[in-house]
Amino acid sequence: MEKAKKQKQRNWIQRILLNFTSSKFGAKIASRVLPPIDKIILKRTNNRRSLTSFLSGIPVIVLTTTGAKSGKLRTVPLLGVIKGEDVFLIASNWGQARHPSWYYNLKANPEANLAFGGQEGQYIARNATDTEREAYWAEAVNMYSGYAEYKKRVSTREIPMFILSPKKIVM
Repeated sequence: MEKAKKQKQRNWIQRILLNFTSSKFGAKIASRVLPPIDKIILKRTNNRRSLTSFLSGIPVIVLTTTGAKSGKLRTVPLLGVIKGEDVFLIASNWGQARHPSWYYNLKANPEANLAFGGQEGQYIARNATDTEREAYWAEAVNMYSGYAEYKKRVSTREIPMFILSPKKIVM
């Protein structure tokens, strides 16, 4: 019922594009085209708008990590599930065999910056527990059915999942 409700909120163009990006061919194209365009649009709109959000109806979260090897700041637009103060990120890498670069960055340096909806803050990442994985996975698939397709294609690895919580300032 909830999935049908989410689907009804999307127009027919968004539904077609979501199905396309779920496919192996579509994911390959979208993974190369959307992130660079999103970075530009997000920067110009103070992280309020992105092409991906417009085309899909799904909010985009901007993750800035410290490079695991380079130590340089790395920024990438991602889909994520927002739950209260926490944000759940799925390292599906569009259903590819390898983990995305941001996964290694967060694993090496769990402190990160997140921006979404015009807000920005410092967060600490941790691996999701099995219970959290199960609960958030269902929500993520409800938001974007492509995750289920990615999981089918990825048989050589478990898809990592992170919970990012706001960094508490200690005085």
